[in-house]
Amino acid sequence: MQAALPQAPPVPSTAYGPLGELASILRLHIVLIGVVACVVFGYLLTGRYVWGVALLGGVDWLLINLLNRITDLTEDLANGIRGTERVARHRRAFIVTWLVVEVGSFALSHALVPSLTPWRLVVQLIGAAYSIPLVPTLRGLRRFKDLYFLKNFMSAALFCLTGVAYPLVATAAAPALPGGWLSVAALLAFFVPFELTYEIFYDLRDLEGDRLAGVPTYPVVHGPRRAEQIIHGLLLGSAAVLTAALLAGLVGLREGLMLAAPAVQLAFIHPRIRRGPTTGDCILATHLGSALLVVFLVGTALWIRAGLPENIFLRAF
Repeated sequence: MQAALPQAPPVPSTAYGPLGELASILRLHIVLIGVVACVVFGYLLTGRYVWGVALLGGVDWLLINLLNRITDLTEDLANGIRGTERVARHRRAFIVTWLVVEVGSFALSHALVPSLTPWRLVVQLIGAAYSIPLVPTLRGLRRFKDLYFLKNFMSAALFCLTGVAYPLVATAAAPALPGGWLSVAALLAFFVPFELTYEIFYDLRDLEGDRLAGVPTYPVVHGPRRAEQIIHGLLLGSAAVLTAALLAGLVGLREGLMLAAPAVQLAFIHPRIRRGPTTGDCILATHLGSALLVVFLVGTALWIRAGLPENIFLRAF
């Protein structure tokens, strides 16, 4: 039997004030990283800063997060996630708010960028199936959250859709990198395992609540120590894929700068896993990811403004 990692005690919602509680309910840290990721990958793949498309992606993440908070009351209460008591008390008002924003955002986006409508529908359907039993299985309808592997993978797939597919569809642009769609595939192969490390880090925080609800996360199924090893393997694999893509000339040194992300992620989460991750740790890890993306975006803009080469490509093999 594997030794359990320590679990940090939940922090009462009242310790954060009303604004902090609202930010937790809407999971604004996830909305923010979704927006910034769309801007960064949109720039890499189309050469444009797709601010409007990124905001639409942020609205989609807000809707997904809010629906998840409305439907996951049992798990969130067990895990001491702040804001859950308020959602439980005012559940009907939150449902109405979700419906109004859902319908209104689709009406607006279809008028402005009709090509995104089917992609937004797919994203919202996946998001709904994450929280509501809509996925057909041999045991009847289930949630993605209740399905081993898909619980994490479908969340990563949503980030790929909002961060990579949205800019390409909205701009109708061919990928700007020399490898074309192969370069896109290489960036996705780098990004997906990296993003999964966030999912598992959050699952380590939610271990007790997920056990109670029977959610088959990696920490629940394999134990916390094995989940930690999976995180290490995913970070190593993510870095290896990007390195190979860089040496093959599918991406340039500009994209190669993203190799810093797995290293920073490991340095940040490793000591926190050992002592037991908290909600604050998870939010800070997400904000750290957003900060890295912003630094990358600003740094590349300043680099180009200084008249330096936009990108440099290697051909090692």
